[in-house]
Amino acid sequence: MPVDPPTMALAPRLPVSAKMRGSGQVAACFFGDGALGQGLLYETMNMAALWTLPVIYVCENNLYGEYTPCGETIAGEILARARAFGIHAESVDGQDVQLVYATMRRLVERARRGEGPAFLECKTYRYYGHHVGDVNREYRTREEEKEWMSKHDPLQTLASRLSGQGLADDSVFERIQSDVKTEIDDGAQYALAAPYPAESQVDEDVYA
Repeated sequence: MPVDPPTMALAPRLPVSAKMRGSGQVAACFFGDGALGQGLLYETMNMAALWTLPVIYVCENNLYGEYTPCGETIAGEILARARAFGIHAESVDGQDVQLVYATMRRLVERARRGEGPAFLECKTYRYYGHHVGDVNREYRTREEEKEWMSKHDPLQTLASRLSGQGLADDSVFERIQSDVKTEIDDGAQYALAAPYPAESQVDEDVYA
C-alpha cells in the first residue's frame, strides 16, 4: 500500500514502515500467554507472515493466565499456532538471560535478512500475584514458588555463571544489589514526600 514519506517518518518503529524504508529496524512485540486467546494477535501474525515483515513475537509464558494454569486455557501446542501461519517459531528458557539474548540476536539478524517474522516463547515464571490484590495465590503451591525462586532465578543463574567463568566476583553483584536497593528506596521516599497534585492537573495529558 502507498505510504508517503511524512507518514513513514511519524512511525519509524512500525514493521511495515521499516520494511518499506529498508531501515533494518526490527519490531519486538511482547505479550503474555493469556494473549494467545485473543484474535487480534493472530490477525497481526497473519499480516506479518503475508507481508514478510521484520517483527518478532515474544510470548512470555509464565505458566498461568492470571489465576488459571496454561494447561487449562491453551489448547494444542503454542509454537504450532505460529507455525500455522508459516512463521518461524522457537521456545527457550526465559530465565536464562544469555540464552534469551543470543536467541533474540539471531532472530533479529534473520528478520533483517528479509526472512520475515518469528515467534519466540520464553518459558518463565511470575513469582508473586498477578496484581496487588492477588495475595493468597490459592491456584498454586508455595513449594512451587520456592523452587522457581531458588533453582531458576535468572539473576542468580547469571551471577553464578559469570563467577564460574571468572568474569566477575561476588563483590560486583553485591554492589549492584546495594545500588538498586538504594535507588528504589530513594524513589519511594521521593514519591511519599511529593506534594499532592493540584486539582487543575486532573485533565492534563488526557486526549479523549
